[in-house]
Amino acid sequence: MSIRLILAVSTLLLAASQAAAADAPAAPAPPTHLSGVVISGGPPPKVYLSYPAEGATIPSGVLVLKVIFDQAMTADGWSYAKAADGDFPSCLGRPRMLADQRSFVLLCTIEPHRSYALQINAVNDFKNADGRSAAPLLLHFSTGDPGVFYMQDALANAGVASTDAPIMRWPDPDAGKTTLAAQPAD
Repeated sequence: MSIRLILAVSTLLLAASQAAAADAPAAPAPPTHLSGVVISGGPPPKVYLSYPAEGATIPSGVLVLKVIFDQAMTADGWSYAKAADGDFPSCLGRPRMLADQRSFVLLCTIEPHRSYALQINAVNDFKNADGRSAAPLLLHFSTGDPGVFYMQDALANAGVASTDAPIMRWPDPDAGKTTLAAQPAD
């Protein structure tokens, strides 16, 4: 082949590859990381903090059971149930969502020297603002001697301040579940 022919073919191949590159879509920009943003269809909400903490030993008496989710939640559904490997505290029937829309508190009393086990969201009633069910959680804690006799002490132990006013309204009296679920058959 002559040098002119080789040069012409090389030029045509170079022009074709440049045209193909111009028609190809640009590579996507790297993702922008934002805090506090929940992408619909993203990961399900989960409890990221609780009082009492998993495995904690706390004084018996008055308890404000607090669960905090990693996403904004809806106020019209919840699920607390007895787990097979512990007692269930004596609690009011309904928790309250706090103004941050991620925290729920439930007023309970707990007996001295007991082991408690609760299923949080066993029936998938805790849901985020997009209706996505929270991941279930099994919470274990135990109690020591009596020590919490007043509501203000129980609120302080759970980290609930006077500014954390409940915002819940109850349009549906059957919303959510707080139950002493039947023990599984052995």
